[in-house]
Amino acid sequence: MTKRSSSAKKPKRTPRKRKKSASARWQIYLLGGSVAFLILLVLMALSGWVGYEMGREEAAKACRQKVTDYRNDLQKLRQKLASQQKRRIAGHAPAFRHPVAKKEEKKTENLSEIRDFVAAGGKESAKPPVKEEIRLKRPKLAIVIDDVAYASQIRAIRSLPWHITPSIFPPTASHPNTPKIAGSLEHFMIHLPMEALNYNSPEDATLTTESSSAEIDLRLRRLREWFPRTHFINNHTGSRFTSDYDSMKRFYPIAKRYGFVFIDSRTTPRTVVPRICKTYHDPYVARDVFLDNEPDIAYIQNQLKKAVKIAKSHGYAIAIGHPHTTTFKALAGSKKILKDVDVVYIDELYGKIR
Repeated sequence: MTKRSSSAKKPKRTPRKRKKSASARWQIYLLGGSVAFLILLVLMALSGWVGYEMGREEAAKACRQKVTDYRNDLQKLRQKLASQQKRRIAGHAPAFRHPVAKKEEKKTENLSEIRDFVAAGGKESAKPPVKEEIRLKRPKLAIVIDDVAYASQIRAIRSLPWHITPSIFPPTASHPNTPKIAGSLEHFMIHLPMEALNYNSPEDATLTTESSSAEIDLRLRRLREWFPRTHFINNHTGSRFTSDYDSMKRFYPIAKRYGFVFIDSRTTPRTVVPRICKTYHDPYVARDVFLDNEPDIAYIQNQLKKAVKIAKSHGYAIAIGHPHTTTFKALAGSKKILKDVDVVYIDELYGKIR
């Protein structure tokens, strides 16, 4: 029996410890790399967040600075506008001086009723409204000067040798002193702004066809507080309002309740005021002639002649002009034209008509 050689070599085997050691090392490397990557991501995110916050703070500071600059600029602008407004009010601009004037006034921007009348389809050659004749010893003519807002205009009116009725605006920011001006007058009217068909410069608090009864009531209540002694109102512009039956139907009884008489400036040939007056059995009193459609003395005096002719025919007439130097000059030089009529205040005329 042959014996196995004791020297025969057994096959070598890889130690398990060595394999486990290499695997563990790779796991450690992988884990370390992942941790390092995560740390890098966190640092990058933290850096980005810090940068974002710093940028946001800088942007906020810049924004706050801009807002501060804008506020400062706005404050300066407000101060400048306030200063200009004070200068306008203090100077009563535009000042109308009579009888001394350095040059003829050529601007016609204040002829708002005339422009409104033309825009509403009115024609200068149109016949005046149908008037009831009244028997008087001498015909009466009321001359009304619309758009009065400044003391200089009142002085010009008072310098005339006639009983001229100023129609005074309610107070606004551009002419806040009209109640005070009116306080020194015995005879005057309120020139109430009403909506026009085509007029781009309406006064503040203009009554419109959208005005409710409550809004109209508030407006007229304030007028009564501002002007406690007058009883007469005529419309500033108003071609849309006075041609709208529903609007005048709301307005008229409220005006009567506050003791006002409405004189129609007749800025539209489609006025509904005659119908409203008839409903209340009141006389319809309205403008017959606009005096100063053109800023020319000869033209204005010719319009005065028309008014005198109407007054002679029907017993009375109403002419409306505006506070322009040319108008005042024309009136001052119209003694011969007016010699056959009595120029009276509107309240004196209404007492004769009523």
